This record gives sequence, structure tokens and C-alpha cells, in this order.
Amino acid sequence: MKLLLKIFFFSALISLYACSKKTSVSNISESHIIINDNKIDSSIYKAMLPYKKTHDEQMYAVIAKSEDALVKADVESTLGNFFCDAVIYETKKLLGKDSNMVDVAIFNKGGLRNSLPKGNITIGNVFELMPFDNEVVLLKLSGAQFKDMCYKIVEKGGIPIGGMRLTMKGSTPTDITINGKAFDETKDYWVVTSDYLANGGDSYSFFKNAKERKIMNVLLRNVIINYCEDITKLDQTIKPKLDGRIQLSK
Repeated sequence: MKLLLKIFFFSALISLYACSKKTSVSNISESHIIINDNKIDSSIYKAMLPYKKTHDEQMYAVIAKSEDALVKADVESTLGNFFCDAVIYETKKLLGKDSNMVDVAIFNKGGLRNSLPKGNITIGNVFELMPFDNEVVLLKLSGAQFKDMCYKIVEKGGIPIGGMRLTMKGSTPTDITINGKAFDETKDYWVVTSDYLANGGDSYSFFKNAKERKIMNVLLRNVIINYCEDITKLDQTIKPKLDGRIQLSK
């Protein structure tokens, strides 16, 4: 017992000394170690092989077929049209009896990171298209906020949209229609978008003041995968299209 007390007393003294003593950095030096060994550790490789095989099988799984490549472009693009239409379709499915609340889809060009190929489309292709874990968000906008959104579409030179059409006349959006009906500034509209834009990203600051917000708790990537699987079950293929949803005034 006395020995334990002595050890405790000695430890306490050391602690007090360490706390009271001021230290400072007097010198900093660095060194570099260059490793040129490209050998694969066979034991680690063998351990990882089953997981790699499973991963590859999932990534290379074909989920749809496209009649042509889906690509990005200025003003309107086949990729943007496909993406927005797919998100609207799947969001309506998720909402069930409330599906009619979805009016419009809008996304940013930068959020679509890669094209989709002609022919087989795999899960890996969709991951390349949407590598980030962005989620689906529904926003209820006032007519004034929706009009601000339309001006932003024109300012950006055209971006992916669905469920609406407009003409870009200089810096002004004209001939705005939502699902075939003329835009009414006295009405509210529900817009489906990404959480990135919904939180004001890419200078969409007015989205942060939406009248209502509904988090769908689903990744956009998964929505696109689900859409591809759904149309495949219906024995359909993806048909890339430009339908004039955004036009330049002559």
C-alpha cells in the first residue's frame, strides 16, 4: 500500500511539472520517403478478390438500353431531358396518391458529370453520371419565386428542365408553360430538384426561401437506376430526344 502511495505521489509530481513547464517549437524539419515498389501483396489481393468480384458484377449489370448516346449540350440536351423526365416519373411513383403535386423538374448542368452511352447502360454508367450522393427534394414555390427560377434558367443559357417549356428572348424568359398550361404568377408550383440546388447551390438562393420543402429521402442516382429498371421491365428502350422545351427567340 505504501509503495502504491509513493508511485501515485511521484506520478502527480511529474504531471504538475509537465503542466507548469512551457514548451515551444524551436525547429521544424521534414523528410520524404519515395516508394517505388509496385508489387501487389498477394494475401491482401486474395482477401479483396471476392469483394471486387461482387462490386464488378453490380457495376457491370445492364439495366437499360438506349437507342442513342445521351449527351450534354447548350440550351437543351438529350441527357438533361432524359434525366428530368426520369426524375419526375419516379418521384410521382414515390408520392403515390399525391403524384399530381409534382409540376416541374430542374437541375444544373454541372450535376450531370458524364454522358450515357448508346446501347447497354449499366449501373456503373449511372454512378459515373451521378457520382455524388445528392438527394431528391420537392420545393413549393410561389409564382414570383418560380419566375425568378425562369430568369435563372435564361441566365444560365438553358439548363436541364422537365414538365415545362419556355423561350429565351435575350435575358428574359417568355412563353412559359407548365404541363401545357400558361404560367400563372398567382399560383404556387412544386419543383423537384437536388438538395444541392434546394440549399441555394449554384446561386439558386431563392430556393432556400421556398414556401414548403419535402425531403424524399432517396438519392438521385437510385432514382435513375430505378427508372432504367422500370422501363426495361416494360420492354422499352431509352429514346433520346430534343423536343424544344427550351427555345431561343428568333
